[in-house]
This record gives sequence, structure tokens and C-alpha cells, in this order.
Amino acid sequence: MNSREAKRLLEVYRPSGADAADPEFAAALDRVKQDPKLALWFERQRQFDSKVARSLQTLVAPGDLKASLLATRKSKVVRPDFWHDWRTRAALAASIVVLAVAGGFLAGAKPARFPELRQQLVDQAWNGESHLEFESSDLAHIKQWLARHGAYTDFTLPAGLRDTHLHGCRIIDTDGLRVPMVCMADGPKHMHLFVVQGVALTELPHSGAPDFEKCGAWKTASWQQGNKTFVLTGMKYQTFVSKFRKSGRWTMSG
Repeated sequence: MNSREAKRLLEVYRPSGADAADPEFAAALDRVKQDPKLALWFERQRQFDSKVARSLQTLVAPGDLKASLLATRKSKVVRPDFWHDWRTRAALAASIVVLAVAGGFLAGAKPARFPELRQQLVDQAWNGESHLEFESSDLAHIKQWLARHGAYTDFTLPAGLRDTHLHGCRIIDTDGLRVPMVCMADGPKHMHLFVVQGVALTELPHSGAPDFEKCGAWKTASWQQGNKTFVLTGMKYQTFVSKFRKSGRWTMSG
């Protein structure tokens, strides 16, 4: 079993560990021990699954649920053959959870802290043998690849980065999010631009002004633009200011 097959299988691994005895899951878990990148992803996935499980426990069942279930038992339920496959049941259960989260049933869950998300993005950007999943110098091709892989693509490069040379992109999976990362170069400077959308965050940068923060060995500049939050790494702060501040005003649109 390779890492891609293991990841696909472990996406439906129950956080309780009830699947550990299954031979296929056991093989996937052995692969996790051999692949540091897969191990990091699996740990993030388990943290997300645990959060979802805890949130679901707070939901109150309707008062007539028991009576409705008992009434259903009086009629014969015929299941199609595919239902008996655990993969089908697990995939359906996972889909229900995702729909519940997207639909706002877990609206009471505590929003994520932006500083923690920023640190996770920077940490994972260089994880693994290759930090790019798709190589191209064409932004249109990059966005097509991101769209095919389920990532957000409704963004343009900020004006201060449009003269850079693009190398490609990658999708960072963290806490249930698929965050696009665009890799580029400005002369000898190697930079990563992350675009975050569709998640409730606290401690965000103030609208219209960047937030400068060092994350490990990386200096970062983060800012909000509409419903998007950008995180840029690899550019010196002085260079950032010279590119993004004109006539005394920040110009970070993208």
C-alpha cells in the first residue's frame, strides 16, 4: 500500500480506533509509521475528527426520535448490496459529518485562532521531499489544478507580486481546510503565498494593514482583503513595505 492509498483509506478512519484491527486499516497505519509527511497529515486529520466528534456530542436529539425509530422498525428495510460494504457506510458517514459542519450545525464550535493556523501553514509548506505538488509558471494553469483538487481559486495575485516568477503550487491540508499555496520567486527570494477563505478565525490582522510575525525561521506578512486572508513568507519586511505601500497607503488588493 502506497501513501496515496493509505491517505484515501484513513480519511474515514474512526477516531475511537475501532478500525485498527481491520487488515486494510492496519496496513495503512503501518504506512503512516514509514512516511513522516503522511504521519503529520494523519495527526491533523485525527485532531479534526476528534473536534467534530466532541461537537456532535453537544447536539440535542429531537424528543420524538426514539418513537420515530421504533416506528420505522415495523416496516421491512431492504438495503442494496453495496450498503453492506463498510467503505460505503464509512464514506456516507463522513459525508454526513462534512455536510453538518458546512451547514452550520456546529456553529457553536470555537473559531480557530489565526496565529495557530499561520504557524501550521508555514510548518507544513516545507514538509516532505518536494514542497510543490504542481509546477507551472502560468497562474491560470495553477488555478485549474487547484480547482481540480478541490481548493479555493477565486483570487488574484496582489499587485505587488504580479512581477514575480511563478514556480507552481501545493495544497496545505490542516484542520479540515484545503489552503492553496502559490510558490514564486522575486530575484533570488523564494516566497510562498497562502490564501485562506471559508473558515471562522479569531485574532486576524486588522483590515487594510499587514501583520508582521516571525514563524520559526520564516518572516511572514499577513493581511485581510475582503473575505480572504493572505499569508506571505520569504519576502523581507523592507521589500514588502516598498512594494505594497504607495503614497502613504497600503495597496494589498488581490
